[in-house]
Amino acid sequence: MIEKRNFRKISAALEAWFSCYALTRICSLPATSIFPLVFFLLCFPLFLTDKANERGSLSSKDGRRLVFSLSEKKRRAASLFLGLFFSLLCLSREYARLTEGLASPLFQAVSLLLGAAGLFFLFFHGLRLLFFYLGKRTQRILGFKNPHFQEQQLPRQLKLLLPVILLCCWLPWFLYNFPGVMTPDSLSQYSQAMGLSACSDHHPFAHTLLIRLCLTLGMAVFHNTYAAIACYTVFQMLLMALLLCYCLCVLYRYGAGKKLCFLFLAFYACVPYNGSFAVTMWKDVLFSGFLLLFALGIYRLLHLYSRGKRFREAPGPVLLLLFSGLLVCLFRSNGLYVFLLTAPFLLIVLRRECRILLPGILLVAVLALGIKGPVYRALDVAKPAFSESLSIPAQQIARVVREGRALTQEEIRLLDRTVDYASIADYYQPELSDPVKALIQYGDPEYLEAHKGEYLKLWLTLGLRYPLDYWNAFSDQTHGYWYPGDPGLTVNESISPNDLGLSGQSVLSGTAAWKVVEILNKLYTLFPLYGLLYSIGAFTWAAIFWCANCALNGKRRNCLLFVPFFALVLTLCIATPVAADLRYAYPLILSMPLLLCAGLEVAPDACPSGPGSGDGQKG
Repeated sequence: MIEKRNFRKISAALEAWFSCYALTRICSLPATSIFPLVFFLLCFPLFLTDKANERGSLSSKDGRRLVFSLSEKKRRAASLFLGLFFSLLCLSREYARLTEGLASPLFQAVSLLLGAAGLFFLFFHGLRLLFFYLGKRTQRILGFKNPHFQEQQLPRQLKLLLPVILLCCWLPWFLYNFPGVMTPDSLSQYSQAMGLSACSDHHPFAHTLLIRLCLTLGMAVFHNTYAAIACYTVFQMLLMALLLCYCLCVLYRYGAGKKLCFLFLAFYACVPYNGSFAVTMWKDVLFSGFLLLFALGIYRLLHLYSRGKRFREAPGPVLLLLFSGLLVCLFRSNGLYVFLLTAPFLLIVLRRECRILLPGILLVAVLALGIKGPVYRALDVAKPAFSESLSIPAQQIARVVREGRALTQEEIRLLDRTVDYASIADYYQPELSDPVKALIQYGDPEYLEAHKGEYLKLWLTLGLRYPLDYWNAFSDQTHGYWYPGDPGLTVNESISPNDLGLSGQSVLSGTAAWKVVEILNKLYTLFPLYGLLYSIGAFTWAAIFWCANCALNGKRRNCLLFVPFFALVLTLCIATPVAADLRYAYPLILSMPLLLCAGLEVAPDACPSGPGSGDGQKG
């Protein structure tokens, strides 16, 4: 017994040292600093506690402990898989720091191995302890002690009060940015809505039509351009407030306590980017609300399905799912792909109701394709430029050219036929694809579109020849969506400079107002943990973690809720123009309270005090 105890201490000390090494290198700290000792003293008791918990959970032979042993095996497998996955992501982004100052390839390889081991031990033990804690506390957090939990409703007065609270908290942002925040994208849509430029689906035309409707009504009532723009802003604020309050009502209905719902309300009301986005004329804001509504439709259907209710008896959630799915398809370019990628999983998980869901899903897909195709063509709405879908391939080829790699004369000629080859290196920016795409637009985009096969072959050939350059270009262009770090772009203010004669008309102006806004928008750079609310990659990791926790809690069907958001991140990694723009991942951020609650739910027969440890939701 003493020998085993000593072995656990020695192994925990070694693993803590590896983690200490990885943290020291990634943080660019000297080995002589006191902080490596702090890291070691924090990691050692953490790892030792995890090893003690594991041994205690497997030592007893009574029935109750045996059930817990099976849970421990699941936690271990989940922690092992996620630990490896998160470690790989860290290595992919931090390998330069792990090898910093090392010229020898051998030393670099050793440093990478030590760092990889340290990161794995850190994630593995940390995740296992977190899973263990949640397994003990989940029922207390969400109030699911009773396996026969009944739905609950918020009082009507509180339902009416919630949107008022949100609007009051967002009002200062509206007054400060009156009549609303308009960036170059917004101004382009405004120009189309007012008939000043040709219509295009580069920014979703459905959203442009909505802007036109609000502007038309505003001009008819107020006969003032800024009042008309404010009409759209107020409409968006009202709609987003109602969608978020509906989300809180649904979460409370299915078990989230009042304290947890109040925490979510504080997040929506007080985090600065929520207020700023609510008054910004962007497609991404409403798209985020519609994707949240789509996920809420899935969530309600999952609860009906788990209770054995037929969807015909409660058609509301089905109609909500289909209607919000159509809006998701129309309000952003990648929305259609998110919907289509989610549809097969929806039909598989809810297969008993395929006769109802399949026709509805097909109808939504046909309507979306028909509207974005024949209908828009009939209305003379131009399609987005082909180069808009080439963010990643264009960046990868540009990276090869920027690094000065050898290309054949035929490859140079093919590139020079579409773009100015000599300018590629100057235009390339690692975290922004717009300059390279603009270079394509300035060149001969028609030739590129007519010879897609030749350029595809060129892209594949260069990728096989210079895979590291391709990976570096991909990592630099997408890292914000899969690795926790600083957001490249967060929020904007007022109306951007333009030739339309529009300018900001702030009601809350002056140095004091400007200083308060500046401080609020910079707080995330000063305070640890709070800063994670601005890290897109942290939300992605959280979604992966809560999805795994669903399976551990016996609620495997809840994993379906995460599919639209994983599809969203996937489409961003395929075609994002910016490495870490908060608005592109805003749907994931806005829906995190829903994903958190879904991840905390526990199946009745998965409770430790229940009769067994089964899933209760096979398939």
